[in-house]
Amino acid sequence: MLIGEAARRAGVSRDTVRLYTRLGLVACTSRLAGSRAYADYDDDAVELIKNIKVAQSIGFSLSELVPIAAAYVAGRLDDDKQRLLLEAKLAQLEERQLKLRQMTEFLQSKLNDLPPGTPHRTGSPKPSSQ
Repeated sequence: MLIGEAARRAGVSRDTVRLYTRLGLVACTSRLAGSRAYADYDDDAVELIKNIKVAQSIGFSLSELVPIAAAYVAGRLDDDKQRLLLEAKLAQLEERQLKLRQMTEFLQSKLNDLPPGTPHRTGSPKPSSQ
């Protein structure tokens, strides 16, 4: 199928499909139509694009996904390897949560140390001193 159809089926833009192809995440073949060559994607590419979007939504970056997608396409992404990847990502997210919690506690502590006053709203005009 052509890129527009692949993008529509995967629920992404054509630019996303082009990016994934350029990064080597998704493969396509070349189809000649007259004097032009068009990228031709199969159903497996559409499923891979959907899986990439899911992986991104849980915190994987495109650079992390390049070797994972290559292993997946080559049939080398068995359950044990998937488990290791997911456990490593989970550990990263838990570490990030801990750091965010520490930053939140620090900011809350600093706010609690300040005397009571009117909260400042970002984007609100400050009173003029005329």
